[in-house]
Amino acid sequence: MTETDTATATDDQPRPGERTRRPWWRSRWLRALSWAGTVGVAAYTLVRLLGLETGWLLVTTIAFVPYVAVSALVAAGIQAAVRHWAALAVTGTCALALGAVLLPRAVEDAPAEAAGTEFTVMSVNLYVGQTDLERVVDLVEEHRPDLLSVQELTPGAADRLAELGLHELLPHSILEPDDLAVGTGLYAAHPVERIDTVGRDGIFYQIGAEVDLGGDAVRFMAVHTAAPSSRERIPLWEGDFADMPRPDDGAPWVLAGDFNATLDHDNMRGLLADGYTDAAEATGEGLTPTWQPTSYGYFGFVKIPPVTLDHVLAEDGVAVLDWQVLGKGGSDHAPVLARLQLP
Repeated sequence: MTETDTATATDDQPRPGERTRRPWWRSRWLRALSWAGTVGVAAYTLVRLLGLETGWLLVTTIAFVPYVAVSALVAAGIQAAVRHWAALAVTGTCALALGAVLLPRAVEDAPAEAAGTEFTVMSVNLYVGQTDLERVVDLVEEHRPDLLSVQELTPGAADRLAELGLHELLPHSILEPDDLAVGTGLYAAHPVERIDTVGRDGIFYQIGAEVDLGGDAVRFMAVHTAAPSSRERIPLWEGDFADMPRPDDGAPWVLAGDFNATLDHDNMRGLLADGYTDAAEATGEGLTPTWQPTSYGYFGFVKIPPVTLDHVLAEDGVAVLDWQVLGKGGSDHAPVLARLQLP
């Protein structure tokens, strides 16, 4: 071996007492960052799986499970690329767990066996009366719902809907218009009789009625729960869910409106477990969002991603035949439409 070869070989070997340099993917800062992400994903997953959301921060963030599941999957891919196997095992497990929660919403269920009356339910949030009211009437004329739940019905919007001919299309109604987002309306193509025990204690009006569909009866609730937008609102939001009617031995219940909750919120899952089916989930459309604010939310420049807050819940045994999320018309909520059939 020449003198030059000896020098080169010596230079390539670490000298006695000299520390070897870590590859960049094993750097301490990168591992610390990777573990921080894993801990966050794991904590979020446990909150979702165990129904531990309490307080304003957890209640609002649990609405974004689909986005966290995708983020966890991306993070797992990055951890695989940098060979952080321990963190990858935890992050990947969380991604799979959240995916298992979400998967049923994208898979259509066989409808319940039913031979009763078919009817259509629509829900529209008027965005404090600012939505395109002509379009609302056009949608009713196009889809011919038997029952219509209207949230954020202001006195001016109620008068304008009447001028546009909504009462000719749906001649029966129970209306409680009010300022701001408080007012609610229930319109029907069939005779209705108010159920006074429904929805009397919340900050938003909620209306319950028994509807004669022509031989078959159904009980219908126009839903608008308190929005969990502050610490003070959380108890009101929880109280609205506690007061929701549960199935009993009477006519089947259908609940439709702005629930201000996704299928990942524990109180919504509890309501379903008490005997309801979410129409969107039953038709494999449960991941289709229905709400996104019209303005920028976080820090004035970060857009809050869309989530699913508007639902039609049918008592178990009522068949869900179809579900549609219709295009927005100047509202932060999209109208939703479900076609149902009584047992």
